[in-house]
Amino acid sequence: MLSIVIPVRNGASLLEGTVEAVLQFLDKHDPADGGELIVVSDGCVDAPETVLESVLSKDSRLRLERLDRSRGKGAAVRHGVLIARGGQIAFLDVDLSAQPQMIARLLAALDAGADLACGSRHQAGSKIEISQGIFRAWLGALFRFLVRMTTRLQIGDTQCGCKAFQRDQVAPIFEQMVEEGFAFDIELLLEARRRGLVIEEVPIEWADGESSSVRPIRDGLKMLLALLRLTIRDRFRSNGFRSDGFRSDGFRSDSAGKSAR
Repeated sequence: MLSIVIPVRNGASLLEGTVEAVLQFLDKHDPADGGELIVVSDGCVDAPETVLESVLSKDSRLRLERLDRSRGKGAAVRHGVLIARGGQIAFLDVDLSAQPQMIARLLAALDAGADLACGSRHQAGSKIEISQGIFRAWLGALFRFLVRMTTRLQIGDTQCGCKAFQRDQVAPIFEQMVEEGFAFDIELLLEARRRGLVIEEVPIEWADGESSSVRPIRDGLKMLLALLRLTIRDRFRSNGFRSDGFRSDGFRSDSAGKSAR
């Protein structure tokens, strides 16, 4: 069964059309098992339950979950993933910048052997029908450069809100993730790489949504700090060190360059 997770933060005006489009996709993709759509409210104050009330009452595939407060996109996606029942799980943005049909491309990559398939807006074969504004596009390019330089991830578009994965291999990563904001994708990819999972980037069609909740300056600074934090932690773990300075074998390097218990 396929589970699709959609985080939403005060996007009730988009939900009716989005839910209809995703359920129609599930009708075609998963007619036997039915699939499921999990909408996770990230502390919404615009009453998404009112918008979805009629669909919730007649379609058991739709589930509405609520976080106790606004905690961030990463927290909302994580919650949805951990309660999902499907053997394959995907997530999309509520404005459907990537249409549900793009999930089919990601699932094909999973069926071909990938553990985690990432939609890409910047790979050969991708198509951007509506682009971001110049300022946001410039910031995005700068951030992608910094991610490549610091993490050495071989993924050109870590932040694309269209990903799919095999539950058994990737859900355990979500159980231990701590990043609750927009940088959660980087944490996911770094841990997937550390575990030796097969990650594949898949070109998709994208139309930038006007309702994005990303605040370029404020959220950009938060993401830079998160990137630094994640990179340092990843390098410590790759070298066998814990965050307290001890290696996984119980040793720690002293100031003289020798190993000490």
